[in-house]
Amino acid sequence: MGTGQTFADDAPLMQLFTEERTKLLSVFVDERENDLSISEVSRQAGIARSTTYDHLEFLIDLGIVEETRETGPSTRYQLNGDSPIAERLYELDGLILRQLLELEDNV
Repeated sequence: MGTGQTFADDAPLMQLFTEERTKLLSVFVDERENDLSISEVSRQAGIARSTTYDHLEFLIDLGIVEETRETGPSTRYQLNGDSPIAERLYELDGLILRQLLELEDNV
């Protein structure tokens, strides 16, 4: 570890949950039944296409996202339904939503 770096900086969760990757993952989890182009993912995530490309390969390498098909010059991507990580992300998204709704009900 370099100067000023903590153990958490190199933790697996920190590798996955950068701000941009979290936005991308949120889109893929919410749109898990649909395959999306880079433009669609970028627009929904609110990040630049170049940033999407920068992080998409990492998500593909981890098996969380997969290429689904070519449509003309575009490749389409989707949450990988066979990925245990993708499945846990979908479950976690639902758990967090339920907890947030409970918090709102108690306010």
